[in-house]
Amino acid sequence: MQPRFSFPGINDYLSVQYTLSQGISPGRIQVVALAETIAPQRYGTAEFSDPTTGVSFRLPDCLVDRPRFERQANGRTLARIDILDQRWRWQRFGQISGQWNVRRADGSSLVPGTEKSPRKLLSLCFAAMGIDRPDLSQVPNLARPYVDWDITNPAQALAQVADTVGCVVVLKPGGRVAIDPIGRGKSLPQNEWLMAGHVGYDPPELTLGVEFFAGPTRYQIDAELEPVGEDLDGEIRPLDKLSYKPAEGWESVALPDCLSVEAKYRDLAKKSLYRMYRVKPPKYLPGVPKKRENRVSTLDELLPLLPHQVEREVLPDGSHQRRPAWIYGDFDRGGTDYAKPRKVKQVDPNLNQQPQDLYTRGYTVDRQRGIVQFAEPVFQWQTGTNDYKPQPAELMIRIAVQWRRPRLRDLQHWSTLRGRKSRTMPPLTIHRNDIALEAFIHHEQKKVVTNEKEVERQAKHYLDQAIASLRPHEIGGASYVGLQAIEPSGAVRQVSWSINTQGGIASRTDASVNFDDPALDISYEERRLFEKLQYSLRKQTIHEQSPGVIA
Repeated sequence: MQPRFSFPGINDYLSVQYTLSQGISPGRIQVVALAETIAPQRYGTAEFSDPTTGVSFRLPDCLVDRPRFERQANGRTLARIDILDQRWRWQRFGQISGQWNVRRADGSSLVPGTEKSPRKLLSLCFAAMGIDRPDLSQVPNLARPYVDWDITNPAQALAQVADTVGCVVVLKPGGRVAIDPIGRGKSLPQNEWLMAGHVGYDPPELTLGVEFFAGPTRYQIDAELEPVGEDLDGEIRPLDKLSYKPAEGWESVALPDCLSVEAKYRDLAKKSLYRMYRVKPPKYLPGVPKKRENRVSTLDELLPLLPHQVEREVLPDGSHQRRPAWIYGDFDRGGTDYAKPRKVKQVDPNLNQQPQDLYTRGYTVDRQRGIVQFAEPVFQWQTGTNDYKPQPAELMIRIAVQWRRPRLRDLQHWSTLRGRKSRTMPPLTIHRNDIALEAFIHHEQKKVVTNEKEVERQAKHYLDQAIASLRPHEIGGASYVGLQAIEPSGAVRQVSWSINTQGGIASRTDASVNFDDPALDISYEERRLFEKLQYSLRKQTIHEQSPGVIA
């Protein structure tokens, strides 16, 4: 009996070939038939069977794509039909949102309520894709990769998580789906149907070492704020260096109307006087050794400021979020505190001891320039005088920054090297932007707190994974008479089944291990690149908006 292929509307054909490869891109069943003998339906289940080998399998939810017709010299018309397997839906439909495995810097590894293992993350993706009972039994489950999905295609999210833990998405004959570790799986069968086989060796890329880089380090600083103002030329300068400073000094100016300032400068004075303060960078950042080469010289090294602190706070619903920038210090509070002398002379950064020092009125932070703009003048009264004269407040800002050293203008990253490197042989580089060293001063305990142990733990996972991928492994392939029950896995990258009714071998199976046969399909790495590029272009199109036009 002859091997058979069937699909709704296709029962007669000249040849059929289906290549099933790893990944989320659909495989293609390529059918060649006489045009007058077929009338394929748009959707359906494809079936392969071979009575000789006893192998049969079904491919549910297939889609006819790109039918083409060729006129032959004998007057007959050939139809070439591509039928996509069930993965045609994966990259077109569905969405998933969620932020998981959010790391914190206060000594614990993850923000409570955000932890999801790789298997849990993959299960969320499969649920969003409408796929039941995937096989996740082989997925490494120790890592906690950060994900931030916002209306993300679930198949793309699935592949990204699989990439992170060193696995691939595998569709099995019959429609089952598994996530398998790269390079692991059953070997190809050696049976009486084997026609030919070959083995080879894939040497690893030569490298002396592997270096892991985290994302830019985040430092929480407590920095002084100096009073500044906008000058006539638009530049921001210290208050006492403004060209329109009154001869009697700023303490002679009555707030908030600034009537003693010349009328043509008054608007600038009202905008600037005790309302505009600029960050003075600290000499050293927390956790950085206090050496001359580690001194922060200019504010530009810390710009732009980050929009929050490193530390987090618990919200009423139990969730966590980073604290916004805090401003605190010695300032006039108005009302009954008018000119009241301060009991504690020095500003204490431990706000648990001096909570009244926290400024709670309106202000905005210009993160690009490092300037704080207050909604009203913020000042203090000079002491030891009978007539109350204002002077700049003693203010501090608590905010997170990244550090760009001036010589190379490079952001600082936590890194670790396994192995060694030389000038002529740089190491293999791994960069994980979702993992970052964070450091801040715990003012109550008077010590620097970092999350370095957690960063080291995560780095070890990715270094182990990278080194495993550099190990040499065997490659090979085999060809068989008839349809064979071979499934793709982490090791078996491709399986191709073909049926031919025009003489020769009626059916055959070709499979490859740890390499992609270019005669059957492009490589997995190329497919992933195309998948990411296509998704990126699709997202870009969605987010692009034409500017409004007013007629």
